[in-house]
Amino acid sequence: MTPIFSSSVFLEEFLTVVKSPFNRFVLVLFFAAATATISQADTITINPTDDGSIYTCSACVHDPNHNYVLVSGYIVGEVVFSTASFNGQVGTAFLSVNPYAMPLWGPQMFVYGRASTSSTMSISDLASPTYLGTWTLPADLNFHRDAFFDVTSFLQSVNAPYVDIILKDASSDGSGTDVFSSTQYNYGHPSQLTVTNTPEPATWSLLLVGLIAPAIKFASSRSRQK
Repeated sequence: MTPIFSSSVFLEEFLTVVKSPFNRFVLVLFFAAATATISQADTITINPTDDGSIYTCSACVHDPNHNYVLVSGYIVGEVVFSTASFNGQVGTAFLSVNPYAMPLWGPQMFVYGRASTSSTMSISDLASPTYLGTWTLPADLNFHRDAFFDVTSFLQSVNAPYVDIILKDASSDGSGTDVFSSTQYNYGHPSQLTVTNTPEPATWSLLLVGLIAPAIKFASSRSRQK
C-alpha cells in the first residue's frame, strides 16, 4: 500500500510550494512555532519518598532516623527520590538542601548516588554508592535558603525507579555537624530534586513534522487553487 503522505511526496510538495513568496512566509511562521514548541523544557521539583539519617558505628542501631537529614562523623544523611516523573531525557538536575539548625559546622560534604529499587532508605544503601563529588556549602547559607548540587550526570546514567542521594561528613576529624530539613521537620520544604526534562531527539522530529506538514499541505492546496 502506498503511503498517503510519503517522504517523496512530501519533498515534491515542499519544492513546489517554496517557489511562492507567500508560501515561504507561511512555512517560516510554522517553523518558528515548531522551534518554540520543541525548545520548551519542563522543570519539575520532586520531594523525597524517604529521608533521614543512618548511624553507621558498629555499636549503633542502624535503623534509619527520620527526624532530620543529619550529617556528622559516622552519621550519614540520605534522601531517596522517585524517578517516575523524569519524562524524556534529563537536561539538568540539582539536589537542594536547606538548614534546619544553625550554625552549620561542616562546610563540606561528600555526595554519593545510588540507583535503587526501593522507595525507603536502609543501611544497605551505603554498601556501594557512586561518588559524585565534594559539596562546599555557601558561607551565607541560612534558614529558608537552599544550597544546590549538580547531579545531572548521575541522573542521566540512572535506569531505576528510585535514586538514593547519600551525604557524608567531609571533615578530617568527623566534627562537621550539619542538620538539614526533612519531610518530617522543615521550614517549608525538605531536600528536593529540581529536574529539567528535554524531549528525546525522536520526539523533536515528530513535533517538527507534525507542525510543518500541515503548513506544506495548506500551501500546496493554495497553489493548486490558483
